[in-house]
Amino acid sequence: MTDTLEPTDRFEQEQPKRLPPKEFAKKMRREAYLRAKEYRKTDPRQIAMKEKLKQQRRDAYQKVKGRGKVLRAERKKAADEKAAVDRVAEGRALLATLVPASTLKPRAKRRP
Repeated sequence: MTDTLEPTDRFEQEQPKRLPPKEFAKKMRREAYLRAKEYRKTDPRQIAMKEKLKQQRRDAYQKVKGRGKVLRAERKKAADEKAAVDRVAEGRALLATLVPASTLKPRAKRRP
Protein backbone atom coordinates (compact mmCIF):
# COMPACT_ATOMS: atom_id res chain seq x y z
CA MET A 1 0.00 0.00 0.00
CA THR A 2 1.15 3.42 -0.86
CA ASP A 3 0.37 6.69 0.83
CA THR A 4 -0.75 8.39 -2.32
CA LEU A 5 -4.11 10.05 -2.58
CA GLU A 6 -6.72 8.75 -4.87
CA PRO A 7 -7.82 11.11 -7.65
CA THR A 8 -11.23 11.75 -6.04
CA ASP A 9 -9.65 12.73 -2.70
CA ARG A 10 -7.27 15.14 -4.43
CA PHE A 11 -10.19 16.80 -6.26
CA GLU A 12 -12.11 17.29 -2.99
CA GLN A 13 -9.08 18.86 -1.32
CA GLU A 14 -8.37 21.27 -4.15
CA GLN A 15 -11.92 22.61 -4.48
CA PRO A 16 -13.34 24.72 -1.66
CA LYS A 17 -16.35 23.15 -0.05
CA ARG A 18 -19.56 24.59 -1.50
CA LEU A 19 -22.43 25.17 0.85
CA PRO A 20 -26.00 24.36 -0.05
CA PRO A 21 -27.92 27.46 -1.19
CA LYS A 22 -29.89 27.74 2.06
CA GLU A 23 -26.78 27.66 4.23
CA PHE A 24 -24.92 29.99 1.89
CA ALA A 25 -27.77 32.54 2.12
CA LYS A 26 -27.82 32.18 5.89
CA LYS A 27 -24.07 32.78 6.03
CA MET A 28 -24.37 35.85 3.79
CA ARG A 29 -27.20 37.30 5.93
CA ARG A 30 -25.15 36.75 9.07
CA GLU A 31 -22.10 38.46 7.57
CA ALA A 32 -24.21 41.39 6.34
CA TYR A 33 -25.74 41.70 9.82
CA LEU A 34 -22.30 41.76 11.46
CA ARG A 35 -21.01 44.35 8.96
CA ALA A 36 -24.05 46.57 9.58
CA LYS A 37 -23.68 46.17 13.33
CA GLU A 38 -20.03 47.22 13.18
CA TYR A 39 -20.93 50.16 10.93
CA ARG A 40 -23.61 51.37 13.34
CA LYS A 41 -21.19 51.08 16.22
CA THR A 42 -18.58 53.29 14.57
CA ASP A 43 -20.70 55.66 12.44
CA PRO A 44 -20.57 59.23 13.84
CA ARG A 45 -24.16 59.96 12.76
CA GLN A 46 -25.43 56.85 14.53
CA ILE A 47 -23.47 57.74 17.66
CA ALA A 48 -24.83 61.29 17.65
CA MET A 49 -28.39 60.03 17.12
CA LYS A 50 -28.06 57.57 20.02
CA GLU A 51 -26.71 60.32 22.27
CA LYS A 52 -29.57 62.63 21.29
CA LEU A 53 -32.12 59.92 22.09
CA LYS A 54 -30.46 59.25 25.46
CA GLN A 55 -30.65 62.94 26.30
CA GLN A 56 -34.31 63.11 25.27
CA ARG A 57 -35.09 60.14 27.53
CA ARG A 58 -33.25 61.77 30.43
CA ASP A 59 -35.08 65.06 29.90
CA ALA A 60 -38.46 63.32 29.71
CA TYR A 61 -37.65 61.40 32.90
CA GLN A 62 -36.64 64.56 34.74
CA LYS A 63 -39.82 66.30 33.56
CA VAL A 64 -42.01 63.46 34.85
CA LYS A 65 -40.03 63.31 38.06
CA GLY A 66 -40.46 67.06 38.61
CA ARG A 67 -44.17 66.85 37.88
CA GLY A 68 -44.47 64.05 40.43
CA LYS A 69 -42.67 66.13 43.04
CA VAL A 70 -45.08 69.03 42.45
CA LEU A 71 -48.10 66.73 42.72
CA ARG A 72 -46.81 65.14 45.92
CA ALA A 73 -46.13 68.58 47.41
CA GLU A 74 -49.64 69.75 46.50
CA ARG A 75 -51.20 66.62 48.00
CA LYS A 76 -49.15 67.02 51.18
CA LYS A 77 -50.10 70.67 51.47
CA ALA A 78 -53.80 69.84 51.00
CA ALA A 79 -53.55 67.01 53.56
CA ASP A 80 -51.79 69.32 56.06
CA GLU A 81 -54.44 72.00 55.59
CA LYS A 82 -57.21 69.44 56.06
CA ALA A 83 -55.49 68.08 59.17
CA ALA A 84 -55.21 71.63 60.58
CA VAL A 85 -58.91 72.29 59.91
CA ASP A 86 -59.81 68.94 61.49
CA ARG A 87 -57.60 69.71 64.50
CA VAL A 88 -59.32 73.09 65.00
CA ALA A 89 -62.78 71.53 64.66
CA GLU A 90 -61.84 68.78 67.10
CA GLY A 91 -60.57 71.37 69.59
CA ARG A 92 -63.78 73.37 69.29
CA ALA A 93 -65.86 70.23 69.80
CA LEU A 94 -63.82 69.39 72.89
CA LEU A 95 -64.23 72.91 74.27
CA ALA A 96 -67.98 72.68 73.72
CA THR A 97 -68.17 69.50 75.81
CA LEU A 98 -65.98 70.83 78.62
CA VAL A 99 -67.49 72.90 81.37
CA PRO A 100 -65.61 76.12 82.05
CA ALA A 101 -63.96 76.22 85.44
CA SER A 102 -65.63 79.51 86.32
CA THR A 103 -69.05 77.87 86.32
CA LEU A 104 -68.07 75.07 88.70
CA LYS A 105 -68.96 75.29 92.36
CA PRO A 106 -65.97 75.63 94.58
CA ARG A 107 -65.13 72.50 96.47
CA ALA A 108 -65.85 72.38 100.11
CA LYS A 109 -62.80 72.71 102.26
CA ARG A 110 -61.76 69.61 104.00
CA ARG A 111 -61.49 69.47 107.69
CA PRO A 112 -58.10 68.73 109.06
